[in-house]
Amino acid sequence: MIRNIFLSVILSISSFVFLLHASEKPSSLQNDLSQFLPEEKDIGEWKRDGSPQEYKGEDLFLYINGGAEIYHEYGFKQVYVQDFRNKNGKSISVEIFEMLDSESAYGIYTFKTSTEGKELSLGDMAQLEDYYMNLWKGNFLVTLTGFDEDEETVRGLQEIARAVEAKIKTRGKRPLLVSMLPEKDLVKPSIKYFMGNLGLYNNYPFFTRDVFSLKKGVKGDYKTGYSIFLFNYKNGEEGQNRFIEVKTSFKESQRYKDFNPVGDELFKVKDSKGKLIFVSHSKNHILIIMGKIDQFQVRGIFDYIQKYLN
Repeated sequence: MIRNIFLSVILSISSFVFLLHASEKPSSLQNDLSQFLPEEKDIGEWKRDGSPQEYKGEDLFLYINGGAEIYHEYGFKQVYVQDFRNKNGKSISVEIFEMLDSESAYGIYTFKTSTEGKELSLGDMAQLEDYYMNLWKGNFLVTLTGFDEDEETVRGLQEIARAVEAKIKTRGKRPLLVSMLPEKDLVKPSIKYFMGNLGLYNNYPFFTRDVFSLKKGVKGDYKTGYSIFLFNYKNGEEGQNRFIEVKTSFKESQRYKDFNPVGDELFKVKDSKGKLIFVSHSKNHILIIMGKIDQFQVRGIFDYIQKYLN
């Protein structure tokens, strides 16, 4: 009798703990992405074409052969794909990606957009480039692809995007690290947010191996011809140790030349094309400036960012 009561108490406590942990991790749950597909009455003459496709976790490799790694680096959960067609035979493919969180969705959005696109006032951010559109809202990335640049197709992209966006109720915000980039002369569509080495390497291949041990980083281009990279680490010790490793790697690499220390926390090198690269360290951050810029300007930018970090 006593044993049964004891077991009942243990099971009750275990169930409570399980439910408590489950409630602490809502991001582990996956949404039914079909709920975000637009009603046909909301998208004019566009109709669903064929059956939808769903891919979760590692199954993404079956859908995107050779390109799934970058989605997983940013934090992929699942994708829902549905094609649409109108009476004139125009086609549009809609991909609704659910990412781990808003930071992940923002990151993959910046990876897939460029300075050539047209910014749209939709969701948290949206961009239209030729017959290709990306929309970020909350922890979702919506990619719409037409197959020509006809006005009819481009209009359809925006019409369907608005209908999908209206069904997504969550909102997101840019990671704090992005706001540390100096605003003056910043080309905002150039901003890239990194959550691993693959994203960084696709932007600028500093090294073939993950010398920076990157988990969070941001990069922005400036109208005057230089770029700023800012990498974030857990604490000052990790940032300092990583800076030492990075400094050694630049010094020993055959790809870079004219290594020149400028104090304890700053050095400069040139890449194989003669582009100047300045690298510095402040607490749990590594800062890199590369391009058309002199040492005096670099000092000013580093001082500005370091004040922000302090």
